[in-house]
Amino acid sequence: MNEKVSALIGKVTVNSPVFQSEIFSPTLINYFFGKNGTGKSTIAKLIGKSETTEWHSGISPEDYELLVYNEEFIQENIQSYGNIPGVFTITKQNAAVKAEADKKTSELKALSDKKTTIGKKITENNGKLEKLFAKLVSALWEKSESIRKAYPGTQAGFTKSRQKFVTELLKYKPTSVDEDAIRDLYAVAYGEGGKPYEELKPVPASKIPSTPLLEKPIVSSGHTAFSDFLNALNATAWVSQGHNDFQHAAGGKCPYCQQNLPDNFENDLASCFDEQYKKETRQLEEFIQAYKSALNNIYSILNGNAKSGFACDQLTAYATKFELFMEKAKANVAQLEKKANDPTLVVELDDLSSYLQNLNELAEQINQKIRQNNAILADIPAKQEECCTMVWTLMATVCQADITIFQSDDARIKSEISKLNGEQEQAVTDIAALTEEIAQLNKQTVNTTAAKDSINALIKSSGFQGFSLKEKPGTQYVYQLVREDGTVAKGLSEGERHFIAFLYFYHMVMGSQSDEGRMKDKIVVIDDPVSSMDSSALFTVASLVREMIAVCYNNYELTEEEGVDDHIKQLFCLTHNPFFFKEVIYNRIASYECVSVFEIRKRENNHSVIEKCEQDSPRVGDGKINRNPVVNTYEALWKEYRTSEDPVALMNVSRRILEYYFLQMCGYSNGNIRSDLMEKHRSDFETHRPDGSVDHTRYDIVDAMVSVLDVGALAFNDGLYFDASSVDPALLKDAFRQVFYVLNQMQHYKMMMQEN
Repeated sequence: MNEKVSALIGKVTVNSPVFQSEIFSPTLINYFFGKNGTGKSTIAKLIGKSETTEWHSGISPEDYELLVYNEEFIQENIQSYGNIPGVFTITKQNAAVKAEADKKTSELKALSDKKTTIGKKITENNGKLEKLFAKLVSALWEKSESIRKAYPGTQAGFTKSRQKFVTELLKYKPTSVDEDAIRDLYAVAYGEGGKPYEELKPVPASKIPSTPLLEKPIVSSGHTAFSDFLNALNATAWVSQGHNDFQHAAGGKCPYCQQNLPDNFENDLASCFDEQYKKETRQLEEFIQAYKSALNNIYSILNGNAKSGFACDQLTAYATKFELFMEKAKANVAQLEKKANDPTLVVELDDLSSYLQNLNELAEQINQKIRQNNAILADIPAKQEECCTMVWTLMATVCQADITIFQSDDARIKSEISKLNGEQEQAVTDIAALTEEIAQLNKQTVNTTAAKDSINALIKSSGFQGFSLKEKPGTQYVYQLVREDGTVAKGLSEGERHFIAFLYFYHMVMGSQSDEGRMKDKIVVIDDPVSSMDSSALFTVASLVREMIAVCYNNYELTEEEGVDDHIKQLFCLTHNPFFFKEVIYNRIASYECVSVFEIRKRENNHSVIEKCEQDSPRVGDGKINRNPVVNTYEALWKEYRTSEDPVALMNVSRRILEYYFLQMCGYSNGNIRSDLMEKHRSDFETHRPDGSVDHTRYDIVDAMVSVLDVGALAFNDGLYFDASSVDPALLKDAFRQVFYVLNQMQHYKMMMQEN
């Protein structure tokens, strides 16, 4: 399938009060047709602008000269109807110098091609870098997801753009980081309602008293009959406890057998306990009270610690161990109660010091966190920054494998780009040197007289009389428009000004604009060049535009011929004038691959659209062809005639075709055409039926067509002359064709009907 060839500018996006993001993709040669006010001048101004134009890969806009012919060009170059800046072209050249310059120019082109190739490679490698980075972005964004969500506060400003996030992540070196420390630090530095806490108090094991009395039975050494009796029964402590507990309630009786106690019972009982026994039991009681008091003090400290508002895992463990300590303490107290009730018992208490040691160790761990918490609260900004660094480092560590692979590939591609940049810089240096050599050679061949004479010849041949271009005395490279009497031409009409400006523009495009005479590759934009011009000037401008188009076309039509000019690398022509449009497009519209046609149309809300004019080729398999948006009225009539099947519409369009062709183009008068058709050739429109009668239908149809040639179109279908609504369309077309046959115009008929 045929496809458009690419040129320098690959896409243009047009935004303005009349356009809403209209995009067109030009090729080598581009035609735009649109009525005044549709936005052609807006398009012409935006072509080549950096904010609207997308260049093809490897193209450097600075290597090309953009020349735009529009109203601004006229204002800038035809000031006060006076001076035109100098135009320089190469016409007379020394043969030897020209040959050397041509050789250098060929070398320059080879270098420019090399520079372009290098530029494309650089672009390709930059594309690889973009894809490589995009792949890294996807991988790192996925792998860091859990960390990002756990610590969102540390990525402020980097969450809306994945590319920005990864760019920041690459700044951190993968290193082992304590995740628990990050969690604790983040909770305080970024938490809400943070406050300082008091540290937990340690409890020294020395606070718990001890005594050897627990390890031995406390017994009396007294010897009386009663004490010996109780000792033999091992009931001394039992009797003493019962007596102490129940003597007041028993009323002088034995609380067990209910017999009256003997009068000497108190003396007998006291004789069972000597002084040593009394001392030790007293010491035991004092120890038990001291032990309980110590436990109460320890409980107060431990309970206060356990109720600390500081939340951490260790505090939960502390509370658990605190409960265990209290269970052991209660068990010890129970043992002491047994010893107090029966001093003869030997009891053993659990060593609570190990439990206190564990509690103190946990307290220190909690205190470390409390100190850390308080330190963070004392300098939140610094701690948040520290937390950010730790989190980003953690993410870099998690993504280390992907980052390492990326950095290796990235370094390799950048090394290649660096090498290519060096080659490109060398090519630029070589191009500059060659350009200077060519400039020095071309300085010897510059001739401005030829440009002046050429413009004067075009002025004369185009019918503009009474003025010419002349070098301004004493001013280099400046010309004046002068009248025949030598005075400066200050009274030029608008059409004359536009014509002179276009001739100047033509020589800017086709010639050189520097002292060196160097021909630089150009992009040409022509916006409505025939405004206010008469037909002769329009014809000349159209001819010059076709010449520029031909130069541009040489970039597509490859040739081995030497000296073929192709310095116009892309061309845009915009106009509202249908005659001019047809003059510049007729010989190029068939070149679909390198020519694009656009029509600018005004839509609702004062908005314009740019429509590409192309259609399927009528020849199967030929793909697309360009479509000319300019169709004259006469061609439109024939198109309507060919496609219409409505009898009323056919009658109307047939009348208009006959009027335009026979009356306006062939010179018939109404009377003459009626005489030729209705009188001289009446029999040619009549047919004979099988029964011998004559059928006048076709004659009546033609008579109706001719009869209304003097009637306005609006008064035609009122049924005054002929009612076509009931006539077979095929019969109408047959009668119409017979008119051309009778008047010997079948060749024209077949051409307009597109018949072979």
